[in-house]
Amino acid sequence: MKKITNRGRLLTSTMLVGSMAMAVMALTAGSAAAADDDLQEIVVTGSRIKQAANLTSDSPLTTVTDTEMKLQGTTNIETLLNRLPGVTADQTQGVSNGASGTATINLRNLGASRTLVLIDGRRMVGGDPSYPYADVNFIPAALVDSVDVVTGGASAVYGSDAVAGVVNFKMKRDFEGVKVDYQLSAAQHDNNNKEAQTALKGFGVSVPGSQFDGFVRDSSFIIGANAPNNRGNVTAYATYRWTEPVKQSSRDWSACSLSVSGDDNDSHVCQGSSNNTYGRFRTNGSGTGLSLNPDGSSTFVPYTNALSYNYGPYNYLQRQDERYTGGAFAHYEISPAFDVYTDFMFMTDHTRAQIAPSAIFNSALYNINCDNPLMSASEATALCGSNAGTSANWSGTIGLRFSGSGMERYDDIRHTDYRYVIGTKGDLGGGWSYDVSAQHSEVIYTEHYENDVSISKVQKALNVVNVNGVATCQSVVDGTDLNCVPLNIFSLNGISSDAWNYIKTTSFKEGNVTQDVVSGSVTGDFGQFGAQSPLAKNPVAIAFGTEYRKEGLNLKVDEENSSGDLAGSGGATQNSSGSYDVKELYGELRVPLIEGREWAKSLVLDAGYRWSDYSSSGTVDSWKTSLTYAPVSDVSFRGGFNRAVRAPSILELYSTQTVGLTSASDPCAGSSPSASLAQCARTGVTAAQYGTIAECTSSQCNVLSGGNTALKPETADTWTIGTVITPTFMHNFSATIDYFDIRVTDLISTLSVSSILNQCLNTGDSYYCGLVHRASNGSLALTGGYIIDTELNTGYLNEQGVDIGLNYLLDLEDLNVKDRGSVLFNFNGTWMANYLVQQQPGESAFNCKGLFGVTCGQPTPMWRHTMRVTWQTPWNFDLSGNWRYIGGVKLDQNTSNALLSGDYDKADGRINSYSYFDIAMSATLYDHYTVRFGVNNLFDKDPPILDSNVYGISGTSNYGNGNTFPGIYDTLGRTFFLGVTADF
Repeated sequence: MKKITNRGRLLTSTMLVGSMAMAVMALTAGSAAAADDDLQEIVVTGSRIKQAANLTSDSPLTTVTDTEMKLQGTTNIETLLNRLPGVTADQTQGVSNGASGTATINLRNLGASRTLVLIDGRRMVGGDPSYPYADVNFIPAALVDSVDVVTGGASAVYGSDAVAGVVNFKMKRDFEGVKVDYQLSAAQHDNNNKEAQTALKGFGVSVPGSQFDGFVRDSSFIIGANAPNNRGNVTAYATYRWTEPVKQSSRDWSACSLSVSGDDNDSHVCQGSSNNTYGRFRTNGSGTGLSLNPDGSSTFVPYTNALSYNYGPYNYLQRQDERYTGGAFAHYEISPAFDVYTDFMFMTDHTRAQIAPSAIFNSALYNINCDNPLMSASEATALCGSNAGTSANWSGTIGLRFSGSGMERYDDIRHTDYRYVIGTKGDLGGGWSYDVSAQHSEVIYTEHYENDVSISKVQKALNVVNVNGVATCQSVVDGTDLNCVPLNIFSLNGISSDAWNYIKTTSFKEGNVTQDVVSGSVTGDFGQFGAQSPLAKNPVAIAFGTEYRKEGLNLKVDEENSSGDLAGSGGATQNSSGSYDVKELYGELRVPLIEGREWAKSLVLDAGYRWSDYSSSGTVDSWKTSLTYAPVSDVSFRGGFNRAVRAPSILELYSTQTVGLTSASDPCAGSSPSASLAQCARTGVTAAQYGTIAECTSSQCNVLSGGNTALKPETADTWTIGTVITPTFMHNFSATIDYFDIRVTDLISTLSVSSILNQCLNTGDSYYCGLVHRASNGSLALTGGYIIDTELNTGYLNEQGVDIGLNYLLDLEDLNVKDRGSVLFNFNGTWMANYLVQQQPGESAFNCKGLFGVTCGQPTPMWRHTMRVTWQTPWNFDLSGNWRYIGGVKLDQNTSNALLSGDYDKADGRINSYSYFDIAMSATLYDHYTVRFGVNNLFDKDPPILDSNVYGISGTSNYGNGNTFPGIYDTLGRTFFLGVTADF
């Protein structure tokens, strides 16, 4: 079989788009119909049964239009959605350390894995083999007509993953004409954060001046035409986006990594990593350690925090990115019963994530021969004592950072995505219709990780002997590695370029994610059969269908990754692959019970059921029921229950299980264990072993991680009840208020190693004690000893709150202000009543409402809202203002809850409420041109700054970066955008 390369795929895709574009031009030439923007509407209301949208939906629904996208000036889909009150930031372009290169959506802060993303009602494929959740970078912003967000369980309608809800992107179809758009945006920041500047000056870091950076250039081209008989259409598009990188060094609040200091930890200071440019030599990985003397002499001084390394300036606040998308939508109605259609979409995205240079990290032990000629006599004595000058070895951690120019680590990540759809739909007569389709999607991924260092080569380069007065690697002498170059870590700036080129390494990963879907559905009503309530005007409606879906994932890594030889990778990464398929049957029923009666304008019952048979986890059921009641035309009430499921992903099931290292300590190790003999016996320690077990080296114990084929699906129960108000006395006003209660059980997650040990020691619970596997000598650090921390079904999440939506179009003539247009008010807010988390079975739950921190993660404010006011003038000119509000949150470890409490931290104790104000304006010129301009974060408000070492803000679990939470708070400052659209 001939192998299709990425280049071949891209060439094929380009030719296909080009041919479709030529077809469009041909249709344009032959079409007598005038171009217009009459777009086909696809409504997602939590049901496949056709019905009116928005206010008649039986599920809470938020719709974001393309007009809102233009007013926000964003061409990043994740930015648009992350500003909604019910959405929490996940992978964004502001993530550098731990970036997947994708952009993912996290509804209700329940995780991207529990949010189902659709394009025109069809499921998206996972965006990356290592993070297999829908990548909305794939969606061209210029083609989006609107976005429907249905929160709460929807698995009965759309299948697995719709636990938190569904995000459906409705694309511009049946487009006629030509539309060209270009937008340029950039950020401006004054850098006047006094607290941050005090910390910078105290650490000797220069304070950056005012910045104008972060340029984003975005262009798009759309062309479309109807067939001469108006029975078909072809719409084609192409887009290009380029994003300039922004380093943390350009902002005063992120130019150094912050830590708390002072009484009660009441202030921030610059204090970075102990893996520093002077090193931190610790015998056997214990003690304070020694560092190179900063005066340049070949001597050691005791390590102090003043020598710590500032890794902040190198990291990106905004990743460099270049993206192309293209595709086409086409359909042709051969007859009313046979309307064939096809979609093709593709994307190629290239992003670069940069972080600080690598190091000889203190997570591993190294040997240095005591007669190493690169050591001074003073240094040899300090490390080896009486063994100085002999062939004996010193063993310990080194913690030395490489800091020369061009040594920054970076991830070069590429994704190439394809999506093909072909199908037919039509009218069966008698109010019945069908839709049958097949869909194939694929993501091709490559990643080059540059400028890390090889642990094995570092060890070889440290084993140096004197050969005729020349420092020479022992591996060169014995012939095991003739390329080895001695590594001089014993003097400042002693590492040669040849030594650096020897130890540095590039690692490589590649893989793909595939999805195939075949589905068929029928919708209609039983009016012709008389199936109708005697008190209703409309008959019973139904939708039913079947679907087959197959998911596949393949991740291949090179030897550098699989061997765990990369110093900065945190452990080995293994190949992962797997697949599963699911066969499903589903049906929905809509029964109008009462219509057009006094005090019962409408009473409608909806119900749905889905049966799913997974090859990986067996059969599961999901269902829904809801009731909508409108006593009068001014008000209606709705309530419902949804049972949703999430089947384990391929990674959760089939990731290769490997033993690696994790930050932990063994309470049963050492000569004086902190745990009693009785407690340690619960973990497998014998009386003879007690007090003799070696401690985990550098607080790094063994852990078995990976997938788990015994996982069962998560289950989520969602209750909603709300009201819709559309008063007849207040024209063009509507209000929606909806209460929600989502409870997800059998969470698929991992348990922390410390929690496993503590639960076993303190309770003796067999569930936890069964996860502790000691070596024959009782160790958790030597071969045969480890803690099992694979994917497991754990505790639950329970979130409760209220969504509020208000919309009002005020015609100024109603206020006796003539010829001045109208004013549109739009308000969306979410109040969170509870966010309960049970991490482990049998453990008490804790409430993260209004909190953030190590345990609760990203801020979970009690209240968020957006409010936009737009003056729509009669002069083809609109002026708009937007208020984005994020409620204040407190630090979880400062609470009295024993499951959350920790060291008191005054400096990070609270993030105050945030208000951002945006303005935008647009003008239509000469009928065909629209110019828009706007400023977001008008007052250049700084984000909150936090301790980056204690809370993992620079890590991956909370998607924090640069001492703050990008994606939740604006990080670049005041952002300007200017765009123009030509529409013909």
